Amino acid sequence: MSRPRSTSSRHRRPSSQIVLVALQAFWLAFVIALGAWWVYLMLTQAGKIAGLEEQLGVASATTEGQWIRTQRMLLWEGSTFFAALLLSIALIGHLYWRDSRRARSLQAFFASVTHELRTPLASIRLQAESLADLDHQDPHVRTLLERLLDDTTRLETQVDRALELARVEGGGPVLTQPLDLAPTVAQILRTWRPPLQRAVQPQNAVRDARVLADPAALQVILRNLLDNCVWHAEGDPLRIDISCRNAPGEVVLGVRDHGRRPEAVVASPGTLFQKGPQSRGAGVGLYLVRVLMQRMGGRASFQHVHAPHHASGFQVDLHFQEAPRHG
Repeated sequence: MSRPRSTSSRHRRPSSQIVLVALQAFWLAFVIALGAWWVYLMLTQAGKIAGLEEQLGVASATTEGQWIRTQRMLLWEGSTFFAALLLSIALIGHLYWRDSRRARSLQAFFASVTHELRTPLASIRLQAESLADLDHQDPHVRTLLERLLDDTTRLETQVDRALELARVEGGGPVLTQPLDLAPTVAQILRTWRPPLQRAVQPQNAVRDARVLADPAALQVILRNLLDNCVWHAEGDPLRIDISCRNAPGEVVLGVRDHGRRPEAVVASPGTLFQKGPQSRGAGVGLYLVRVLMQRMGGRASFQHVHAPHHASGFQVDLHFQEAPRHG
């Protein structure tokens, strides 16, 4: 899917590399300034002591020689200290640059291999769908085909998430633009396919609202949330409510499932690689939701809903910046 162009501003957080380089430069400047001030203060105090000795008449060739030796000692020791400091900083910078280069190479290799998996997986899924459309009398064969479709769809989902994770962690751009929320959500729901062969009932109650968002990022977010509901919530059929509401200066898009969740509740949803003990995922989906919302200038909140005698469920609120209306 091609990413739309936008003339609006880019909401991008400073990369970790820029922050680390800035902190290192600040630390170097601070240490050099502190050392220069220390040398200046010592020389000044030593000069004052020598002046007082001369005024008191105790100055001699010996004290003058001591003053010269003190000056040399301060200059040599200060120069040695600064040289060692600069050498250690240069060594740390070289090691960091080497590790960053290796990490970028591994990330590029991972993204390339993951991207190459998309075509054969899509081909396998299409062939499995064609076989599933045939009228098979043997229920065992139909069960195997449904399982093949589920596994293939799950692999495709994991590959797409891995590619998006590599793009986000690599500092890929997120372009925001004014977006009509209702038709965008409706289009995503029309093209979304549940990752499991089960009955799902999405209830779309999103009304007319304009937000600042990246269309491609919004599609990734909603698909991840819908897939998360199907993978982790029990219920037949599974009901998923999608709604929106206004808040001061923002629009909140809510996604909630009404299913039972038998596995343990994750303490901090949205943390990378954190997942439940029985989860079959990689702990990436909700992390991408949180990071992409932050990159678009918004935020995501997660909440486990507890309702006695009813299906509890999981609620995700996406807080978007409200876009100005036309005219």
